[in-house]
Amino acid sequence: MFEIKYRPGKIVLLKPTKGFTTLKAFLYNLIIFIGISVLFIGCSMSNNPVSGPTNGILQIYMTDTPARYSQVNIAIDSVKVHETTSDSLHGWYILNSTPTTYNLLTLVNGNYAVIGQDTLPPGQYSQIRLYIGTGSNVVINGQSYPLIIPSGIQSGLDIIVDEKIEAGYLSNLYIDFDANMSIVVSGTQNNPQYILNPVIRTGTTTTKGIIWGTVSPNNVSSNIWAITGTDTSSTTTDVTGGFQLIYLNPGSYIVYIAPGDTAYKDTTIANISVAASNATNLGTISLTHK
Repeated sequence: MFEIKYRPGKIVLLKPTKGFTTLKAFLYNLIIFIGISVLFIGCSMSNNPVSGPTNGILQIYMTDTPARYSQVNIAIDSVKVHETTSDSLHGWYILNSTPTTYNLLTLVNGNYAVIGQDTLPPGQYSQIRLYIGTGSNVVINGQSYPLIIPSGIQSGLDIIVDEKIEAGYLSNLYIDFDANMSIVVSGTQNNPQYILNPVIRTGTTTTKGIIWGTVSPNNVSSNIWAITGTDTSSTTTDVTGGFQLIYLNPGSYIVYIAPGDTAYKDTTIANISVAASNATNLGTISLTHK
């Protein structure tokens, strides 16, 4: 058993502890700090360097923005990361080589999937490559449609990042996959075609903030937007009325709430401050009847 110590955006692995109590207490406090539930997906380990005092660990999470589809299933065959100082043919490390299909619409309001994890040499990493496999699809009103993957994406979807790996530390990096904006609809009404054109944001918990709260009554499903300048993030309330607008750039936001029940008025809350590594709690927001 190892003692684990947290600092913003990093977890450092220290010497073995004398028992399980310290680790259990840390994990509980860490979950409370993050304020989100994490869905752990098993990732196969590659032949990357063994973890030790000279290596660090990179863990990649995937999340999504709510979409109008019933399901958006993306088949990922493998995940690699590229070291900045290497050329395009070298310096690639495998973080996951187990083909897995993820329904993006289960990864909303703080839910995540770990799509890759492994030990890496210390240094700067500039690129993540996702290999999209066959079997991706969208589901609308119970009907499944194949998701067309352009040939360029089949050879690897490259995502630009800027992540530093430090010896003995666990680094967390997220991929925010916007399902609504990532699917292009073509064809005819009777024969629609759905094409993947990925719209993705990346970041870490140390550079982004969160807005969260609860809408009352909780049986009224509501759409929520956080707006600052031309930057917009959206989500929907869950069955408890709760919502999270995650990985927001620091700044001042307007939150706009549009209830699904037309008996209620829209609500606008201005001048909401978001800071890096912090969660802004709006508390309970009561909808007003028209």
